[in-house]
Amino acid sequence: MPQSKSERPHKREKPEQTLRKAYKFSNAIDVRRVLQNQDQNAKIEALSALRSTLSVKSGEAVAPQDERLALVVQWMENSPGAHDIFEIWEGTNQSSSLSLLVSLLSSVLTLLSSHFPYHSHGIPIIKTLLSPKWMRKITSYISGSNELILVSLKLLNTISHFGGGRERKPLFEAFPWDMKTLAKVSHMRRKGKGDAEDVLARPDIRTYYVFFILSFIDPETSSLVKSTFLEQQRDIFLSIFKGISQDSYLVIRKVLEVCWVGLWSDPKMKRTMKIGLFAEITIGHLLKLYERAVAENADGDHIPADLVHHFLLAICTRPGLGICFRDRGWYPRDIDADVVDEPKKGGKVYNKILSNILKSLKVNEDARQQELALKILVACPELVAGYWPAVALTLEPRLSSKWIANIAFFGLVISQPVPVSSFLIPGNNIYQPDPPPLSTILESILPSVSTKMHFSKGLQSTSHLVQHCTALALARCLTKLSHVFRAFQDVEFALEEDESGQWTRRHREVEREVRRRVPEFQIVVAFSQMKVDAKEVKLALLGESAQRLLWLYHLCFPQMVAEARFDVGKLLQGLVDASQDTARETVNVCGLHGLKQLHVLRLLQESDQFTWSGKVANSSNTYLHTLLKIFCATQTKAVRSTLRSLLRKTLAESIIFQEHPDEVDMWLDSLPTTCRGTGSEAPDGAALTDEPDGVATFLDDCAQRCTKTPYRYLEALQDLLPMESSEVDAPSPLIMTVLEQFAAKLAGKLLTPSDALAIAGFVRRLVFNLAGKQRDLTFLRIISGKVNDAAMPENLYSQYACITTAIRREVSIMHKCFSHFKEVRRRSKPSASSEVADFLTKIEGVPLPESSSARIHNAYELVDWLRFVEPTLQPQDIVRLAAVVERFHPPALKDLFENLHPADLLMWEGGDLKTASRHLLQVLSFDWMFMQSSEADIANKQCRETMLECLFLRPPTRVQIEHAVCLIAHDICSIMERKSLVCDLLLLLSAIMQRALSELSKEDGALLKECVLLRAPSIRDLSMSGDLPDTVQEALCAFLDVSLDPNNEGDRTMVSSICTYWTERFKASIQSGRLQTGPSTKLWLRYADPNNLLNIIDQACDANNAALTPSVLEVLEFALHVLKGSFTCASSRIPISQLLGLYRVLPDSEVLEEMIAVAVTSHLPPCHDGRSPRVKTLDFSSSLRCMPTSGSSQLGILPADFISRLFQKAIWTESSSRIVSGLVYAQSGVAQEFVAWFNSGASTTIPFEPLLPAVHAVLDSLGGDAIDLFHDTAMIALFGRMLPQHRRPESLRQLCIRCICILIKADATRKQQLASLLQKNMQRLAVDQFALETVCIASRLQSFSPLADLVTELAERGLQWAVRHFSGPEGEDEEDRLILVQLTKIAKQGFKAKAYFVEPLLTTIVQNRLADTVALDIGIALLQCSPLKPVVVNRALQNILQHPQFFKLCGSEESSRRDLIIRFIAALFRLHPTNTCQPSHIIPLMRIYGGTISASDRNLLNIFRLYEAEKLTPISSILAKWSPSPGISISSQLDAVQNMDPIRMLRTCHVFPIWRRMSDEQEDEKVGLDGQVYDPLFVTLLVAQMLVHHPPASSLEWVQTFRSNVFSLLIRCLSAKDEKIREASLGLLSRVWKSVELSDMQEKQHALYIFNLLKNLIKPSSDGSPLRLPSFASLILSHALRGVFYPSNFIYPRTARFLLQRPELDVTDVPMLYGMLYGSSDDWKKERGWIVRFLSDGMMSTEDWKVLKRRHTWELLSSLMQSSVRDQALRRAVLEVLANLTSNAQATTSLVLKSSLLSWIEMQVQLPQSNEDTLAWLKILENILITANTAKLQRATNGQWQDALCRCLSLVLQNCSAQSLPILQQAARVTLRLSLAFQTSTFHLSHVFMAAIGILEQLEPCIDFSKSSSVNGPAIPSKPPYHGHGLHIQPPVPDPLRAWGGIVEDLWQASMTLDEKFVKWGALTSRLLQWRGIVGEDGSPMGEWARLEAVRVSVSSIANCVQ
Repeated sequence: MPQSKSERPHKREKPEQTLRKAYKFSNAIDVRRVLQNQDQNAKIEALSALRSTLSVKSGEAVAPQDERLALVVQWMENSPGAHDIFEIWEGTNQSSSLSLLVSLLSSVLTLLSSHFPYHSHGIPIIKTLLSPKWMRKITSYISGSNELILVSLKLLNTISHFGGGRERKPLFEAFPWDMKTLAKVSHMRRKGKGDAEDVLARPDIRTYYVFFILSFIDPETSSLVKSTFLEQQRDIFLSIFKGISQDSYLVIRKVLEVCWVGLWSDPKMKRTMKIGLFAEITIGHLLKLYERAVAENADGDHIPADLVHHFLLAICTRPGLGICFRDRGWYPRDIDADVVDEPKKGGKVYNKILSNILKSLKVNEDARQQELALKILVACPELVAGYWPAVALTLEPRLSSKWIANIAFFGLVISQPVPVSSFLIPGNNIYQPDPPPLSTILESILPSVSTKMHFSKGLQSTSHLVQHCTALALARCLTKLSHVFRAFQDVEFALEEDESGQWTRRHREVEREVRRRVPEFQIVVAFSQMKVDAKEVKLALLGESAQRLLWLYHLCFPQMVAEARFDVGKLLQGLVDASQDTARETVNVCGLHGLKQLHVLRLLQESDQFTWSGKVANSSNTYLHTLLKIFCATQTKAVRSTLRSLLRKTLAESIIFQEHPDEVDMWLDSLPTTCRGTGSEAPDGAALTDEPDGVATFLDDCAQRCTKTPYRYLEALQDLLPMESSEVDAPSPLIMTVLEQFAAKLAGKLLTPSDALAIAGFVRRLVFNLAGKQRDLTFLRIISGKVNDAAMPENLYSQYACITTAIRREVSIMHKCFSHFKEVRRRSKPSASSEVADFLTKIEGVPLPESSSARIHNAYELVDWLRFVEPTLQPQDIVRLAAVVERFHPPALKDLFENLHPADLLMWEGGDLKTASRHLLQVLSFDWMFMQSSEADIANKQCRETMLECLFLRPPTRVQIEHAVCLIAHDICSIMERKSLVCDLLLLLSAIMQRALSELSKEDGALLKECVLLRAPSIRDLSMSGDLPDTVQEALCAFLDVSLDPNNEGDRTMVSSICTYWTERFKASIQSGRLQTGPSTKLWLRYADPNNLLNIIDQACDANNAALTPSVLEVLEFALHVLKGSFTCASSRIPISQLLGLYRVLPDSEVLEEMIAVAVTSHLPPCHDGRSPRVKTLDFSSSLRCMPTSGSSQLGILPADFISRLFQKAIWTESSSRIVSGLVYAQSGVAQEFVAWFNSGASTTIPFEPLLPAVHAVLDSLGGDAIDLFHDTAMIALFGRMLPQHRRPESLRQLCIRCICILIKADATRKQQLASLLQKNMQRLAVDQFALETVCIASRLQSFSPLADLVTELAERGLQWAVRHFSGPEGEDEEDRLILVQLTKIAKQGFKAKAYFVEPLLTTIVQNRLADTVALDIGIALLQCSPLKPVVVNRALQNILQHPQFFKLCGSEESSRRDLIIRFIAALFRLHPTNTCQPSHIIPLMRIYGGTISASDRNLLNIFRLYEAEKLTPISSILAKWSPSPGISISSQLDAVQNMDPIRMLRTCHVFPIWRRMSDEQEDEKVGLDGQVYDPLFVTLLVAQMLVHHPPASSLEWVQTFRSNVFSLLIRCLSAKDEKIREASLGLLSRVWKSVELSDMQEKQHALYIFNLLKNLIKPSSDGSPLRLPSFASLILSHALRGVFYPSNFIYPRTARFLLQRPELDVTDVPMLYGMLYGSSDDWKKERGWIVRFLSDGMMSTEDWKVLKRRHTWELLSSLMQSSVRDQALRRAVLEVLANLTSNAQATTSLVLKSSLLSWIEMQVQLPQSNEDTLAWLKILENILITANTAKLQRATNGQWQDALCRCLSLVLQNCSAQSLPILQQAARVTLRLSLAFQTSTFHLSHVFMAAIGILEQLEPCIDFSKSSSVNGPAIPSKPPYHGHGLHIQPPVPDPLRAWGGIVEDLWQASMTLDEKFVKWGALTSRLLQWRGIVGEDGSPMGEWARLEAVRVSVSSIANCVQ
């Protein structure tokens, strides 16, 4: 039936929709049944229905319960690998059927990929599809119909994304990328424009193709696959960008997102590869997207231009990322420098790509491209200079939009910041000695593109817009120039350059050249004076830009301006009107006028021609009048501050203020600000005008008069100064002019009433401000009297009573300011006034005027009401009045409060200042707040804090703080008798000083202290007053505490006169016997000089007892306390006998006793008793004189009764104990007296802690002799007090341990009894209270065989404690750690522990402390000394391997923990190999094995070999699953080899461990890179397994295997020392050779040629094994083989050319030596560096040395290094060669004897060296001492080689740029080896000692000596000889204190070989003794021997003094 026209046509139903109704697939049987249908048409219909059923929409998430997924899984279980689909496919040729089959497989794989459990069903399908047969089918479809192409690409995308990309690598290898149809496919788009979303939902052919390519670089793809894809298929990837400008937004977004996340954000991808992809061509394709700047969707957010813009910003504008390289700013690219982050291609700039991109950006058409260009230029300042000629912007002035855009962009580029960071040396904060090139600087400021002509023409243009744009651009250039000049000045100042400095010369050159490029100054002047008939805004804009240019010309070109004779004063005309007449102008115009004012003022400040005294045109006023009016009228802070600076500068240079530059601010702060409206009148009818006008006119007149006759006013000023006072600071003579003119004009009625009042207020404020400068107020009171006389009522205005009253009120306020607090005032409470209340109510109701000027006038009208009416006000009235004023004009509050009379005391309550807001405090001043305060206000802490906050609200200057402090000091001076008020004022002064000293600089702080303490008479009087009350004394003490530092030398010097005054008074009081000023004396003795204190003590010692009253003794005690801090330096002034004499009168003084103790111990060696110093820093300077010398000790002449007095004391202090201990060491008789006193029982009253050091001294000094003197009861009682206790103090613990060990070892008769006591004490204490002393005693007694059982019992008790400790929570304190360390030490020394003690401890360690290194260490030690059963060992091993954190701990980067765990496992394996070697134990170890040469991996490999030896079973089956990376699953040995890191494999070739053996007996050697080097033995075994079980099958697999560099390593193994490794490697290489012959890889001939060369080099030995191949031959062949498969490497063409030029390789020659070392190609530097590293890597044995020696290689390198002083990379490489040479005995001896190596080194080390180079030289010197044939050298040089080596060592230490502990450690070891060699010259060796000790003294302040308990065992240095790799690596210093101790021991041991002492031998010995005190007897046996000898020498010296 025909369809009617009105009906909408129905869409024809698709076949799939009808078929889906016919076919239902409920299970797999249904699927298989329809697929087995023989009817072809029915089968197609079934396939179509099945495809429709299983289809998955784009972006659809498949749930685990999805019916489609369940159907597919069931189907795949019945038909694995979808073989029925492949059967149908194989028999079908129809295009429609093929499309259905391919699409169906895509849907199946998509469903199976959705969840991990079902991946196993999809893998067989993919493997089938990737087979060559089916891949050929799929790829053939790409050249077929569009539908086939579409479904084929969809299938490829599905395979690529299957399982997160797990099959992406096989897909890449299987896909034929060389298909010619791919280029066509990349342009096949769907015709017509559909919705944007359809592109992803229904992709077209190009989109599928693009997504397929992107899948190989997306984030889920491994970096190895990405790199391989981009290296081999670079063009394929780049093809997607060719048509990207026509793609939809979503496709573009996908491409750019994948490129950013997958490529640029992958750190494992080489940056050079990324940059090669995104070169100019690719970026050019992306730039086309800027043309699509319109939204392409309804929401308006799909804009391709925005998308590409952000991508390009990311890769082009961040230095160091993307294609943007870090440049050197304005410095050119240094071609010779070794810069890591730079492009490979040469050129003048670093960013050549960006330079070309900039040329193609349309900056004047597109804002996005302009932003990109600007950000590129900001990131790469080097490109600015070359940008201008490249883009050729049209800058010739013309009225066009394009020119405006160009000139605006020009200004933006020029405005970029100066690259100041490039002025610094890279990696340093030091400026470069050379400035940037002149041309680069100029092009970045004013480019040479006819700028002068264009700017001149633009400023003279008839178009105002052109003029304005030109002026702005020129202003930007000049602003940039000023910034450059400022940066240059900073550099010049930092480098301390003079006129001939390079930066200074460049500064002048830049200024000279820029002057040539800017318009003439007359053009700018003409532009500024141009008369414009235009609107107001346009006129303001042009005026502002003109004034800006004038200012910048003055700033940048002062000489040019001076030559023009331009009168700068004319610019001031009109500025006053512009600042005042603001009512008629808009806000914008007002702002422009303010900016114009700012420019003019800055110009005047820069100009040398401006003087304030110049006359304004047609006026008698000077410029000063104009400036003062602007200063008073402006409200702009920037203008006001600039004007203040200008006035300060100009007035300070005049005769008026040249002696008082700081006084200018006081005059300016006194200026009035009261503004009145037109027609304002006073209540009496007097006309009122603006006060600033009258005061400015008056001051201008006074300044002119003072300038004309200055001496007249100076003489008048001198006549007025009081003659008797020297503390008056004379102010400016202008004050006298003001007084004279004020009086004269009042008397002559020459002033209007309004001006008279304004001047009176100004004078009042000025005189008050000057009070802050005067030390005495006498002069200002005279000035005040003069003002009072001038303003007498008869001289005022009788007809204007209000004016007269107001003037007199100003005088009254001035008088009151000088009598503040002089009278006791109370706040009067006047009655409330109804008139005032009504007036306030009225004004509160006044509406706020709209005009700002009206509001200001209203506010000041209220201030005038307060001044004229003088109403009776109450505090609440002031509150209301202030609120109204603040509402009108907040700044007027300042005038309101300053006009309140101080006598009324209304400000604090009326202004509610205690809770004042920050806004209110900003308009108030501290001075008037203080003047308006009452005594109660000062006493209130809150009021004081408010005044303090007001003072410091804005950071004040030192002068402002001095002003405030002087006001307080004046008040203190006037009310000395009112002590409470003085006390409160001192507290306020203390608060101000504390805050000021914390905010001011150190210099300003010192000046402020001097002003307060020395120049303020009141403070000085208080300081020298002896009768101050206690409260005032406390307040003064608090003030001194915050103001002075007793330890500061400057502060002590400042108040030395006051301190001397009090010390003299105290001396006089000692003589008179009366002391009345004790507290004041003690107050100032804190700051007295130590010499004055010593004089006091001297006089006290000489005085009789009657003179030493209790008060004198109290002061004397305080003086001793002060002196105690500096006593170590001053103790030599006081003989011990004098201190003992003082002890007679102060027997209970602890301070004196401490000083005596210091004096006694100062005559003994430091740490003579072996105790730790326990201080953070050691004072070695004071210990020098403590070293034993002959005949200078005073200890031998002590009074006889002194010691007996000490023994009679009932209580001992620590000082008492130190005195007795010191005397015991010094005199043997004292020890006997002590023993007798101890036996008498008198010691029972003495506490144990002070008694123990004396007992220890007796036992330590006399040993066994002392023990026999002690009685049994006393000894037993003493021993019982020493027994171990839990948590005893460290110092007491060490003494107890030493005493117990001495007693047990020395006392044979009581040995068993004492041991029994020790054993009972241990049993008495609970296990968890196990004491550290117990285990320390066991450790010390372990070598004492008679007490072996006791030691065992003590140690086993420690093991029990350890079990409980490890069972508890993790973390231990220092004492617990020390217990564990001692237990480990006991176990390592052969302690035989019972198994039942060890088993629970091992279990606890494994379960709870597997991550604890201390626990693991003790566990390893116990395994060696305890017989454990196999079942225990197996259980421990299983617990470790099954530990939940095992793989995490063993896979961590912390190598020490991993090493210990693996050592623990290895120790368990070796105990019972028969039981431990099980597969279940080996498999977990395979996961943590890294295959490297590190100690842990070698231990694991030994375990594997132990397993093979025990089980007689190869480990290959287990090894098959080994993976070089934990995150990569491996299916075969081939995968393992291919996934090994090629860089690490190459590093193994370089750092080849030649010492590696095939046998189990391994040398304990390490290479420089350890864990970064593969184990060649393991690699050999792995390759063997690979070649046997899974050899490479295809050419691609062979290439990938070669690219892993394993075969290069096999070639390198032919140079191994072990013949078994050589034999195995040769066999594997022969197998590889045969296999390569049968392969069809492209590189086949190249590889075979190298193998043939290698075959010709192999020579069999007599026993059949191959002879060792020289290292240079194997190394060059390894490089050549690697180059074949890495042809992009620069060495490949060179090795290929070298090998092809000769029929065979000469093993006796150094390959490519001369060609590479002296190459002339563009890469000559790279070639030279490579050959030097090659020589370093190849020098491994004597045979290699013979090869080098034959070609005189070292002579070539030494001369090359000598001529390349600045090439640090080359010098370091040569040093690495030298390190390898000196690691060989024959090479070293030959170089020293025949090549004058030491003389050459002596010349080289005279240059300044970096830390790394210094360390390298020291290692080389130690190599020479270790490896050289010293006997042969001695015979040949007669010992001269040692002297030369000494000189080298001394020069190395002297020329090191920055010292460090690793360097000194190395130097100390070299010094020790040198001293232990043959007889070395004392002269040269002493120089080495002096240099080393000098460095040690510099480093000691950085060491914390208080952490003695944290010193672990001795540091294990790396073993020499040192090889090239790692030569320059500075090792970390985990324990600086341990390193310091090792250095001291090495140097001291070396110094003992000298025949005589050198200068600093005493300092070195002192350090050794202190080191012994820190680590104890066990920590330094050498230090213990030195201590005993030093004490013995000291005692004998004292005995000689007695004789």
